Amino acid sequence: MRQVGQFDHEKLALKFWSYLKHLEIDASLEEGDESGTWTIWVVDEDKLDVAFEEFDKFSSNPEDAKYLAPNPLNPAKEKGDAKKTPDRFKTINLRDKWSSSRSGTGTFTLALIITSVAVFLLSGMGKNTEIIGKFFISEKVNGELSEFKDGEIWRVITPIFIHGAGSFSLIFNLMHIVFNMYLLREFGSQIESLKGPKFFLTFVFLLALFSNMSQFWVSGPAFGGMSGVNYGLFGYVWIKDRYDPGDGFRIDPTLALWLFGWFALGFVFEIGGSYIANWAHAGGLALGLAWGYGSAYRWNRGKM
Repeated sequence: MRQVGQFDHEKLALKFWSYLKHLEIDASLEEGDESGTWTIWVVDEDKLDVAFEEFDKFSSNPEDAKYLAPNPLNPAKEKGDAKKTPDRFKTINLRDKWSSSRSGTGTFTLALIITSVAVFLLSGMGKNTEIIGKFFISEKVNGELSEFKDGEIWRVITPIFIHGAGSFSLIFNLMHIVFNMYLLREFGSQIESLKGPKFFLTFVFLLALFSNMSQFWVSGPAFGGMSGVNYGLFGYVWIKDRYDPGDGFRIDPTLALWLFGWFALGFVFEIGGSYIANWAHAGGLALGLAWGYGSAYRWNRGKM
């Protein structure tokens, strides 16, 4: 959802909003709390260019006859049924909408969490090597994606569901999955809610592929976890919060500082040794930052 423009008068805002509805552009109208302004938001980003163009035209000549389109707020009036006239159009409060997007868990985000927890439990927290082995990118130390080439194409994605291994301590395995699921819910739910399930699933797939391959090419197949994806989701949300706040993404500055700090420490001091998939973090973060910046740059029209 994107802001298209603002009006100082309710009458003009309603007139333009009605015209967008007439053009079959899904839009919402928000009344400012104290400023007295009225803001037009367009839901479908594929129609934003048209909406911006129409806003410029409307601003230059709001009295044009074409803006006297049938009022979508009062279709009954067109039929002469005055009894069904609504008293007032309904506006939305985007602050409440954005707040709810950060408090709830998205359907597909939850599905990823359930899958990760199920793999964790069914594998005996990583001790069942027969189950865990099927999720590694390769079960051969020098596999060179041999299983993938033989048709097991899921292996380039499934390492994200591994959160335990028999050689690791119980405490490490529990901390690994709990913290990763927390971050997945924190960032995944925002993206799923604000950008839609299709975008979210596509983004997660690409982050998994990019982060897994980054780690594999540097250190081999012995790794797993959702952290590469989470760093990508984090990078995207962090950039959008800083450079494109109108899209509704928000992040706790303390959490952002902690994640950047952990990322840096992992490389500088090699914290955790082989336990931490630093290159998966790097691959995911790089893609998330790049994608977020590209989106923010586009909608700020190069004013960054």
